[in-house]
Amino acid sequence: MTKKKILLIAVAVALVVFLALSAKVIDVGTEGQYTGVVAFDAKTSSGGDWEKIVAEIKDKAVGAETLEVADFGKGRAVTLNGTVSDFSSKANGKKNTLTVVPKGYTGDKTFIVQVGSIYTGTAVRDVQSVKTFGDFTNQTEWSQYAKALNSQLHEKAVVPLALGESVKGKTISLTGAATASGNEISITPVTITIE
Repeated sequence: MTKKKILLIAVAVALVVFLALSAKVIDVGTEGQYTGVVAFDAKTSSGGDWEKIVAEIKDKAVGAETLEVADFGKGRAVTLNGTVSDFSSKANGKKNTLTVVPKGYTGDKTFIVQVGSIYTGTAVRDVQSVKTFGDFTNQTEWSQYAKALNSQLHEKAVVPLALGESVKGKTISLTGAATASGNEISITPVTITIE
């Protein structure tokens, strides 16, 4: 072996030893403590916003029955007071809806209230302004935030009511986020009372 090869091997060995001794092994899941990048948690993010979102939707809400279909756009904060005419259950009891006839309403729109546990759409996320898409890293987080808001509304507004077939004929008052498709108005409630 030449002196040049011995020197290169010695430098390589020294570099490997240096790297091995200077590296820090950390536990999985603690990376954020060292990098500052923390994994997104939709439930935590939405939980801190829930009361502000409910207050905002209540403040912006207008009577759903007073709006034209074109007024709904991507979503609209609404109130609805009326009588439950039907309870529908699909997807093995996980996609439940109420059909509501607003008090004094004689128009041709049908008002459907989603009462979960599966909720279609992102209306609650879309009508609130507490957080916007710019507050998130990507579309996946924005979507997870919408799902987490739907979970919040289910746990806080719907589950305590234990809804079922017996709700037919009862009076309902709610505030929520609505979208329209044809003459069907779909409302995702953030507050709901039934008498």
